[in-house]
Amino acid sequence: MSLKPPRLRQGDTIGIVSPSWGGGAHFPHRIERGVAHLRSMGFQVKLAPHALNSRGFVSDTPQNRAADIHAMFLDPEVTAIIASIGGDHACHLLPLLDFELIQAHPKIFVGYSDVTVLNVALHSMTGLVTFNGPALMTDFAEYPAMLGYTERHFLRTVCAPEPAGAIEPSDWWTEETLDWATQADLTRPRARTVNEGWSWLTPRRAEGVLIGGCIESLQHLRGTRYWPDWTGAILFVETSEDRPSPATVDGMLMDYENMGVFDRLAGLLVGRPMRYSREERQALREIVLARTSRFDFPIITDMDFGHTAPQMTLPLGCRAMIDGDQQRFAIVDGAVT
Repeated sequence: MSLKPPRLRQGDTIGIVSPSWGGGAHFPHRIERGVAHLRSMGFQVKLAPHALNSRGFVSDTPQNRAADIHAMFLDPEVTAIIASIGGDHACHLLPLLDFELIQAHPKIFVGYSDVTVLNVALHSMTGLVTFNGPALMTDFAEYPAMLGYTERHFLRTVCAPEPAGAIEPSDWWTEETLDWATQADLTRPRARTVNEGWSWLTPRRAEGVLIGGCIESLQHLRGTRYWPDWTGAILFVETSEDRPSPATVDGMLMDYENMGVFDRLAGLLVGRPMRYSREERQALREIVLARTSRFDFPIITDMDFGHTAPQMTLPLGCRAMIDGDQQRFAIVDGAVT
């Protein structure tokens, strides 16, 4: 059984942590914009003590980053915890986290990219429903305002105990990067590309529990006690801004096949890859089909989650439904109480 956190309400306090990279120290204007937008949505904001630090390639020591997470879960004023940004070293925190403390104080925990490590580990170790969704600096700080699709799906998922229901593709998407160092990100909105829709690779139907995140970050969990039980799960994966090639993703998916993950899945969702050419996106679809050809589960690719924007919010530990015949994807469990 999943452990659902209390829902987020108007006036509640959202805590901000930096469990991996210290981006807030380098680009404070993104923190300021993100905090201002959360306040404009009707929430209070509390920054964790070490959230704005930078120590080499991370925000702070593993001990201080873990302490920030514990403090946010223990703080009676905080209802939800959102990561400022990702990185590559949330794995440092796993031996330091007090999972019994977290389980005793269930709260909304949101992030993507490297925060996948924590989303999956928290769910695996405590049963807590965690959320693959917007980060403070990348999404809430969007110029001139947070993207409507991202904001709508975030609120729909974390503010109401009812299931989010059917999710539709966004009308458009963007992967453009405007330089934060020169604050070019404050000069204009990012360029948009018309969304041609999701790619429904197999005409099948299934239900299962959502588990997944950034495929490169999931690599940190393989072979550890934090690796989830994939029985009956809908695996969702996406690639980062580092743009692992289709050939690299092919190797990762072959590892999943060799580990027996695909034998246990109910379905597979693949996020739209960032910085891929049209040809590379097609190559990725063909690779996904090749790696899963022995299995009988539905597959959707090019979906609106991950490193392109906008993105939906996916609750780990909640059931979803894929209907390939009707081309319908829905979250059928409520994620909060």
